[in-house]
Amino acid sequence: MLTQHQAALILNGLPGVGPVACRRLSSAFDGDLVAVLFAEKKRLFSVPGIGKTLAEKISAWREIFDLEKEENALERHGAAFIPFFDEAFPPLLKEIPDPPVGLYVRGNANALSSRKTVALVGTRRASLYGTTNAKKIARELAGAGWSVVCGGARGIDTAAHEGVLEASGITLCVLGCGLDIVYPPENLELFKKISRSSGAVVSEFPFGKKADKRTFPQRNRIIAGISAGTLVVESDCAGGSIITANFAADCGRTVFALPGRVEQSGSRGCHKLIRNGATLATCAADIIEDLSETPVQQMLALEEPDTEAPATHTETGNLSAEAQKILSLLRGGEALSPDALSAHTGLPFPLVSATLLLLELDRIVTRKADGTYEIT
Repeated sequence: MLTQHQAALILNGLPGVGPVACRRLSSAFDGDLVAVLFAEKKRLFSVPGIGKTLAEKISAWREIFDLEKEENALERHGAAFIPFFDEAFPPLLKEIPDPPVGLYVRGNANALSSRKTVALVGTRRASLYGTTNAKKIARELAGAGWSVVCGGARGIDTAAHEGVLEASGITLCVLGCGLDIVYPPENLELFKKISRSSGAVVSEFPFGKKADKRTFPQRNRIIAGISAGTLVVESDCAGGSIITANFAADCGRTVFALPGRVEQSGSRGCHKLIRNGATLATCAADIIEDLSETPVQQMLALEEPDTEAPATHTETGNLSAEAQKILSLLRGGEALSPDALSAHTGLPFPLVSATLLLLELDRIVTRKADGTYEIT
């Protein structure tokens, strides 16, 4: 007999049986997907939305889908399949209309369970401005304990993934093809690094499925659906990034956009999103402040101020030891970068980045346009 996980794997791999049909079948058979696969065609045909052609495909699943081959591929690639009813399935993704039947995951499957996730998307033809900011913001988010979700594409996606890896954070790479297909091919090593780190490479498509015009919008809905908010770093008025942002908005998720130069085509989409109500964001602090449920003071672990002598931004004895080290270097009036602060204090870069972010949220320090920090 098949298990429910195997049944979901089969249904996910049958052409034409998408999330909508699968959930109708699951509902009609009281959640028993195994019963779906062994039901008579007449019974399947009676389910609303399941036509004769689809019923015949489901009945003939053994001739269409090679379960043993797919399970061998999962083992060979060190991957797992997580169906929609599994506890490990991303909680935010369950909340979107018609979530995928399941996800193929290579890497840390536990990374999917976090609700502190931000999608970072943008153009493949990115400018230096776009890639620099994508990497910086992704690195800041990772340093503050947030996961970053991207699509593994050239340009903005690649820069964001790299920024997270530099901070030893968690990044999820959602593919528009099977896990055994490397697209774009130059990102092979990047995908390996992600799956070997604390992150994961994810796809809803079976092994062997190549990317096409239909798979990318499906991929984009997962990127938006798995995330609490979506940041568009650089995009024209049309394309996958705008599709992702629109889907996020339709799901009630917050959409952020990084402003750019007015004469640059890659900024037009971001500016249009801002005009239409997206939140302007220039750094990770803008995003975390909007999405975080934890008060900034609590995040900084500040003590209650003395009622007789209220604490000010210059009275920092109640800050963490790391924050005090950083502030001691900035008190001379010099603006320093996170890299320089890490080198001077001996603190790991991710810890410096996270501490600066929290200090910025509390308006103790200010980040300048060149990426350096100074006391407010």
